[in-house]
Amino acid sequence: MADQGLWTSPGGKTPDATLYSAIGREISAKGADSRFRKTGRGRFASNGKRD
Repeated sequence: MADQGLWTSPGGKTPDATLYSAIGREISAKGADSRFRKTGRGRFASNGKRD
């Protein structure tokens, strides 16, 4: 994800939890304009949009 410019981790101890939280916050804040969509419990997919 970092290679494609989609995400850079702030270097925390639990990058998976950090990424999960960030994706969830983006979906909540941007709704249909988010780059991601939730597909199931703990699962996300691209929404086909980029900033």
